Amino acid sequence: MKKLLKGLLVAVMALTMTACGSDDKETDKKEAKTLTIGISPDYEPYESLTKENEIVGFDVDMVALFEQYLSEEEGVDYKLEFKQMDFDNIVTQIQGDQVDLGISGFTYDEKRVVEWSNPYLGSSQVAVLPKGSKIQSVKDLEGKKLVAQTGATGEDAAKAIKGADVTGLKNVQDIMNALAANQYDAAIIDLGVAKNYVANADFTMLNESLLDEKNYIIAKKGNTEVIEKINKCIEKFLASEDYDKLCQKYDLSPLEK
Repeated sequence: MKKLLKGLLVAVMALTMTACGSDDKETDKKEAKTLTIGISPDYEPYESLTKENEIVGFDVDMVALFEQYLSEEEGVDYKLEFKQMDFDNIVTQIQGDQVDLGISGFTYDEKRVVEWSNPYLGSSQVAVLPKGSKIQSVKDLEGKKLVAQTGATGEDAAKAIKGADVTGLKNVQDIMNALAANQYDAAIIDLGVAKNYVANADFTMLNESLLDEKNYIIAKKGNTEVIEKINKCIEKFLASEDYDKLCQKYDLSPLEK
């Protein structure tokens, strides 16, 4: 009887130790935290879709590094999750608390009521033309039919050209398809995007800049907490070798250090 009681006691102790070990493992698990990001993947090389509908590009690679930075800094497993949408809907979605951040080649525009991060890339708005165009300068764009992305600063730059007839389209791919079909005389788009199209299709580009800019990340007005986190990530990113490598990989303009 004593042997039986002793055996039962050992079994109970073993079960208790196993349960405690399980609790310890649960306690050791890192807390998980998710930040959602509005993105418009029609802006290669910043962000675009593969044939498998995977979002790729400079901003995507940058965000992967930000996940690592935030996780290491705060001891939390951070997940930065993309939500695909039209570019001109991103600000509205941020203001409505549908997403935490916007990362999609954003350049500063005081009309956007948002919090702005520190800049992370240099940029400019340029004119892209169908091959064979007789347009030789920005001056030649006056009075012409121009197209730009709705809600982007390229649209403002286009409207600033004297006598220009400006159309806004939501999707950059639609803009370039229309330009290729000679529906417009020129498209006003970001330099990095322009270089990509000129290198891979029948377009040329004016070397003159219509508007010099920088790229930023945005959040809801008043959400300084998340912007402070992002600014720390940007600071670490700009100081890293990864920054120079990604700028070279995607042929984008690094900020002067």
